[in-house]
Amino acid sequence: MKIRPGKTQTAGIIVLVLIALAAGILLQGCGTSKTGVSGPGFPAVITDILGRQVTIKEPPKRIVSLVPAVTETLFALGLGDKVVGVTKYCDYPAEAIAKPKIGGFSTPSAELIVAAQPDLVLAAEMHKEFIPQLEQAGLTVVATESLDLKQVLDEIRLIGRITGASAEAENLAADMQQRIDKIESKVKLLSEDEKPAVFFEVWPDPLTTGGSRSFLNSLIVTAGGKNIAGDVEQDWVTLSPEVVLSRNPEVIIFSHHGDSLQTVEQLKARKGWEQVRAIKSGRIGYIADENLVVRTGPRVIEGLELVAKYIHPDFFQ
Repeated sequence: MKIRPGKTQTAGIIVLVLIALAAGILLQGCGTSKTGVSGPGFPAVITDILGRQVTIKEPPKRIVSLVPAVTETLFALGLGDKVVGVTKYCDYPAEAIAKPKIGGFSTPSAELIVAAQPDLVLAAEMHKEFIPQLEQAGLTVVATESLDLKQVLDEIRLIGRITGASAEAENLAADMQQRIDKIESKVKLLSEDEKPAVFFEVWPDPLTTGGSRSFLNSLIVTAGGKNIAGDVEQDWVTLSPEVVLSRNPEVIIFSHHGDSLQTVEQLKARKGWEQVRAIKSGRIGYIADENLVVRTGPRVIEGLELVAKYIHPDFFQ
């Protein structure tokens, strides 16, 4: 005998079906985040910057970093005690200097990395030809890269997720986002005419700056300026002095290192540069620690604030 459901039973069935459908949609939405990481907990399945799907079975206890910016992030997240290997260029914070060295940034040693017995190696896109050697040795490798400020925050969250430090990463990213928002809120109403042309000199000979694909471009634009090389679809760009003079920047910011360190007065004294708007008005900024603007780690927010101060000193004291 068939039983026909009454109106109350029918309504109940419909509600159950709707709940099931909603649950299915929510579960699908929780599958993979924008940072390429699966749902919470371990094992964590991520898709790195090279498009490789990597599984981290459990929170790592021994980490090797091949990237100075990543090393800074690990220490900022309180994971310094788990770091067992860094490059010779990983010099911040001071505790990183004492860590065992596994070679240079572009020349890491597979033998030294394997000897460190890491359960996680954090690399960069530039290591894509090197990573297979580490995988053949049975090591778990994740490659990361940041080309703008948003990607820096995403990378911090990703590193926190795969190291079991998600809460610390969220707190750090939230603090950085708040400082970014403070700058953006002051420059968002500026007209194009109120955004000065900026030349950020990375190196003096040959004259080197960042193009539209560089992280420097992201800093300049976020700080309310116009990169004079922003129309060049490259990361690092070599410009002739004639091009710089023809584009006549209103602001010049530079950050050199080694023997090529120059003072503001030396820059002002360059032959033929006396008519450049930035030179005439004295709008020249010097960032002593270039790592604040070229390393895409937590300290880059300090670099952004310095760039903003030089571009719009009336807004940012």
